[in-house]
Order: sequence, then structure tokens, then C-alpha cells
Amino acid sequence: MDVLTQQDRWQQQLVRHCYWDDVEQLLYIDARRIFPKIGVVNVIGWDAMMLNNEPIPRYPSFFKPMAWAKQGAFVDWLKQIPKWVQDSCRLFPSHQLTLLHYAGKYPQILELLDHAPMLAWQLVKSDLQEAEIVALLAGKRTQIAASVGWPGKAQTIKFLTNLRLRWVSPEIVEQVEACLLDEQRLKALQDLPRVNSMALSLAARFPHLIGSRLHKTLAQLPCRPMQCQSMVAMLEDAYRLADFLGLASGEQDKIGGCRYLVEVEKLYQQWILVLLDQADNGHVDSCLDFSIDELQNQLTSTPQVLHQKQQWLALTELQQHAWLMHWQKSSRESKATLQLLAWQDEQGVWGALLDTKVLPVEQAVIKVRGLNNVLPSAQQLTQLHLSRLKA
Repeated sequence: MDVLTQQDRWQQQLVRHCYWDDVEQLLYIDARRIFPKIGVVNVIGWDAMMLNNEPIPRYPSFFKPMAWAKQGAFVDWLKQIPKWVQDSCRLFPSHQLTLLHYAGKYPQILELLDHAPMLAWQLVKSDLQEAEIVALLAGKRTQIAASVGWPGKAQTIKFLTNLRLRWVSPEIVEQVEACLLDEQRLKALQDLPRVNSMALSLAARFPHLIGSRLHKTLAQLPCRPMQCQSMVAMLEDAYRLADFLGLASGEQDKIGGCRYLVEVEKLYQQWILVLLDQADNGHVDSCLDFSIDELQNQLTSTPQVLHQKQQWLALTELQQHAWLMHWQKSSRESKATLQLLAWQDEQGVWGALLDTKVLPVEQAVIKVRGLNNVLPSAQQLTQLHLSRLKA
């Protein structure tokens, strides 16, 4: 999941400042000490939401009560809400209370939350007034889609209905909109009975792979956030290397013909061997007199710049990542600004490609990889950033 922000951490403390009035069926969230400008937030119980005709209040959009700890008086309020409704509201990074109240008050929103949760969320967090939303509920779902800026057609609803997401981040929202607003992507996705976050990420970043064997397989698999990031990184690495090697389109099409990502990884490693073979034959203007052992003996826990092409080659062979293809752009003769750093910790050897002209340091990092193309954790990124600040 996404890293918690300071605001997220503060709001999670609100669970200790909740008070449940069983008679009035009202939850008081006393935010005066943590968010003074918000004060006390009143939320009626789920049963009352289904019967109450009062206008839905404007709840703090950043409150994420479905992610709060289940303790104290908060549990008395929470236990009325069906588990599937809790899970559906928990998907979203904002407007959880608003979505919950609309779902409790209006059966059409509850049904929409079940069938197309992304559309329900977009609707309740829009600038529309409650009366306008109610008017839309009497019409078709295509009209609802159009009201939030999405194409008002059946293909949109089918795509949104087929989405199977375990979380929704700002990146996922962008990916959904990229697929919805591109007619070719949207049309190509109609044949998939299920679109999970991996299939969505692939469609948004690599539209030419929509409907491929790889895409259809990934759409059926369970996935986690880091798996999506790893998939995108793996495919980007593979296509960049294929372009660098000048591989024919037929060879590159093998990526889409893979069934699983592990097969893409094997294909990438085969192309790494081609790159190393070119280096051995002098096609990449390098030499092989610098061994992997020598490189590992040089590395410490502090990231250090690799100045020699032989070092780049050794790191390429050690990590099975094509660092060497960036060498031409980093040569002093071309006055380029790319730097390759390497270090090792208890999890292995790490490499990082940076653009030294870019500031701040965090934005200068082009990519970081570990052994076998593993992506970095916060530990490695922190170590890299601290080392550059000291440099």
C-alpha cells in the first residue's frame, strides 16, 4: 500500500477520540486536539443512514475511518456496516465517509458501489450537489459517467464493471482515466472479463500489449502494489534493451507472447547475454578485464560512483541488469550527466542511475535495481539520498 503521510498518522489517532451515542445512533469524532479547524464531526450510524432524510453533511474528505484501528466506541459504530461495504469504501484514498453515507441513504449508490465502485466514488466526490446526484440516479449509468467527465457510453460502464482493484491510489486513478479517455485502449479492453491492477497498469503504460497472452494471464492473477511496480519496471527494462540492441519487431513481440512475468525475465536475461557478447566482441567498446569479484570487493554500504566502463560491465553481469547500455550517454566525451552508483547491504548489491543535472536529489534518480532486477525499498532509497546530500 501507499506510504502513510503525516496527516494519515495523525488522523488514525482519532479512533481514540470517538464517542458513540447508542440512543441517538450518533458517532462523535472529536478532532479538536488533532485538527482544531475541523472540530467535532458527527456521523450517524449505518441503520440511521438508511432511514434519515436529512442532507448528507460535508465530511472531511481526507478522513479514512475504514483504515482506523478497530477499538473503543468506534467499533460500536462500525459493526452496523456490512463487511463488503466497509471493504469497498476502504479502497479509496478520500471521501470514505461521504461514499458510505450516500451508499447507506440511496440504494442506487449502494448497487453502484457493488458493481462499479470507481464510478460511485467519482460521483460522490464530484462538485455535484446532492439533489443533482439524486437526479442522475434516475437515469442511466452512462449519464453518470458523463457527469464526472468520462465517456458516456456502454464501453465505459463495462470497463468499470470489470475492474477488480484491491486499492486505489492517485496513480491508479490516472491509469483508469488513461484507459477511459483513449478510445483505442477502451475498445481493446472490452474483451477482458476481469481487469485487475496489473492488467490496468499494463494497459495504461503498454497499450500495444492489450489483449496479448501476457495481458490476459496477468488479468487473472491476484496482485499487490509492489507487483505492479515490478511488472512495469520489468517491461520498461525489456523494451529499452530490445531497442538498444536493435532487435527486430518479431523478437520484441515475444514479450507479449509470454504467459508469466518470469518468462519476460528469462527473455530479458537472454538479451543481457547478447549485450555482454557484444561487449566481449568489442561492439560496445569495452573490455572484460574487470571481474565481478573485484567489483564486489570495492563496494561498501556507501553508494559510490562507477567511473570505468569495465565497472559498468561487471555490475551489468552481476545484477543481470543492462546498465551498460547507458554508458555511451555517460561518457565524458559527450558531456552527458548520467552517473551509475553502486553499493551493497545485507540484501545484496544495488545500482542506481542518476542524472546529475536534476535537482532535488530525489528527482535525479532515474532507476534503482538490486540483484535480479529487484526494486528498492525505502531503506535503499534513503541510503542513496543521504549519500548524495553528503556528496
